[in-house]
Amino acid sequence: MDTDKQARTSLLTEFRLRRWARMHYVSSDQRKATWNPIVLDEMNMKDQEMHEAEENSMKARVSSMYVPLAPGRITRIDESHTEAAAPHILKMQERAAHNLQRTVDQLAGE
Repeated sequence: MDTDKQARTSLLTEFRLRRWARMHYVSSDQRKATWNPIVLDEMNMKDQEMHEAEENSMKARVSSMYVPLAPGRITRIDESHTEAAAPHILKMQERAAHNLQRTVDQLAGE
């Protein structure tokens, strides 16, 4: 019974030390060798996690830059159109001028 209680206490202490190490993380060059080995171990684990996360984010950035084409699919790139369409605003002005001319013609006919 006494060893069971001691094991639980030491496990609880280890969890607390690991949590403290996560919350008070410092870079490896600022760590002291005299710190608790559990704290040093947890900080080293966090170093590895941060390094892996950085590598994964770099891979994700590079892979998102390219969109692969489906294999074996024939793609066709058409030439550009020779004539550009008139802007929508010019079409509206042409209609307004046409309506104005029609109104002038109707008034002149009266």
